[in-house]
Amino acid sequence: MANFHSPTSGGIKVALDRLAHHYVAAGHKVTQIFPGPSTDLEFSEPLAVLRVRGPQLPGLGGYRIVLNRKTLRDLVQRLQPDVLELSDRTTMLTVADTARSLGVPTVLISHERLEAVLAHVLPSDRLIRSAVRRYNQRVMTKVDAVVCASAFAAEEYSGLEGAPIVRIALGVDLDQFSPNARPDVHLSDCGTGLRLVSVTRHSPEKDPHLPIAVVAELVARGRSVTLDMIGSGALTADLQRLATGLPVVFHGHVSDRAHVATLLASADVAIAPGPNETFGLAALEALACGTPVVVPTHGALAEMVAGGQIGASAASTPRAMADAVESLHRSSRDGEQRQACRDYAERFPWSVTAGHFMALFESLRSGSMEAA
Repeated sequence: MANFHSPTSGGIKVALDRLAHHYVAAGHKVTQIFPGPSTDLEFSEPLAVLRVRGPQLPGLGGYRIVLNRKTLRDLVQRLQPDVLELSDRTTMLTVADTARSLGVPTVLISHERLEAVLAHVLPSDRLIRSAVRRYNQRVMTKVDAVVCASAFAAEEYSGLEGAPIVRIALGVDLDQFSPNARPDVHLSDCGTGLRLVSVTRHSPEKDPHLPIAVVAELVARGRSVTLDMIGSGALTADLQRLATGLPVVFHGHVSDRAHVATLLASADVAIAPGPNETFGLAALEALACGTPVVVPTHGALAEMVAGGQIGASAASTPRAMADAVESLHRSSRDGEQRQACRDYAERFPWSVTAGHFMALFESLRSGSMEAA
């Protein structure tokens, strides 16, 4: 079950769709429950995708959230699942109580850092930290395990009592995202030279303006550069105005994953600007394509590129990120860097991620996992 899942969703949609695929391949029956423009409860096997009517949230690029909690509780009662996998800490948290009354273990996948979300609502860091601490303590008492994909994701639960924190890294489709997706010629028609790419939602917490500012900095340095921006959201119009006169191509949301892979594989460097990412699927997909990444020093992305030639972390300023881009580009040698990127990504196939989840589910069902 998840809110914020739509045809134009990024990482959360990819993760939940790939996990469901592997659960079904392992012989399990899976029901996914997401918000939609209307309620559609058409059941099927072995995979059913149910939509519960939910309104669009303003300023979030079309994302929806289910407000009818009774419908959600009724669905859990009707389905009587063996395990409930919950990817939401907002309105859907109510189903954890229903699941517990049925003896069904609930696993929460913690996809975001709440303080990053609340930073656009509450006026001070102190209020944010206090609110997040209280709310996460409540969450920990309602679920049976919390899955975090990185140390950064797990950090906000540190010191809280209740459900155990389990580290499971997310994965990447190594067949689709591959150096083989690189075309013989570049795709953009805005020039040649250093080719950059960024895949990110156009919302404030993702810092989508930063790749454009990096291009402006590189142009000011006299570099020949192009940037492919993949993604959409509430800030798209603002970003297009910011990029006026710069060699930036806006592709919008690209539903064709093969085309995304081609854009990533054809780049010299990818920029993943989000300072609060709890994993970074887009960055891992770039690495799987053999493309090194520049990431901020804050967040889980820095964990991904630490200590190797596959990328660089830098302060979230145009100058620092432009320096990192140029340094990475200078250090590339005859495919060695691309091979290192690919080698790193091959540690994260979705089959391994799904296997860890299924092992967790079984340990909870058998009662072999103890609460922290």
